[in-house]
Amino acid sequence: MQDPQGYLIVETHPDHPGLVRVHASHEQPVLHTAGGVATPRQPVRLHYVAAFNALHVARMHAQTALGRYLVDSEHGLYRTDPITAIAAVDAIDLAHRERYLDPEYVDDPRLLEQVARRRRRHRINRRIWNGIGLLAIILLILLSQVPIF
Repeated sequence: MQDPQGYLIVETHPDHPGLVRVHASHEQPVLHTAGGVATPRQPVRLHYVAAFNALHVARMHAQTALGRYLVDSEHGLYRTDPITAIAAVDAIDLAHRERYLDPEYVDDPRLLEQVARRRRRHRINRRIWNGIGLLAIILLILLSQVPIF
């Protein structure tokens, strides 16, 4: 069974101050236009939308990245700022396409720095685990050459 395609959405709501909601949807959220600029429907404020080919895997990665901020896993609520949530979703090591980014954050240096830092950390972790795997293979090859009896 193939993982469905869909969208990871980062949004805030005035009823939940200080909380960010990160949730998955099979449908792209509708953006209304005002003066030629895409703005989300109200009262929910949309901050980021990314399309993923493997939606459930992407959601799991987002939950792992934001786990320390988790408030309500069922509703995808995290006690963090939108920049941290956007950076966590954007830095996921899966193929994805950005569909919407809140204009407030387009050139924000904090967002760019957090995404770069998270991607760097992912790359270092991947290299460490690849090294461990390579060492394990070498050890298995060496041990296979040693007679047991």
